[in-house]
Amino acid sequence: MYKPGFTLWYSVSNVERTLKFYTEQLGFEMDSYDKENGMGSVHTNTNECYIGFSEAEQVVPSTAAAVFEVEDIDAAVKKLTEKGIVFNGEVSTIPEYVRLISFKDPDGHHMELSQTL
Repeated sequence: MYKPGFTLWYSVSNVERTLKFYTEQLGFEMDSYDKENGMGSVHTNTNECYIGFSEAEQVVPSTAAAVFEVEDIDAAVKKLTEKGIVFNGEVSTIPEYVRLISFKDPDGHHMELSQTL
């Protein structure tokens, strides 16, 4: 019934600023940008996984976190900090399971990096 693929879709206050954040700071590839209609999307590092954006007059930040798996969370935090990402606190560890750290996009949507142990 379902085709492969997954897309998250967020309302944002400024699509151009958001696309810059997701491409220049997070390193994802731009998939589409429709300036006239205030829409755009990026392709994540996961096959057939996209994040889309629509400009909205009022944005209510998502409290559900988009979680990106990384090989080495310490190296990822260092690299993203150098690109201007501000993390919420320090890396937390659930022993024998996962290491996590959270941050937000420009509109306050929750994001996390995850390293499986």
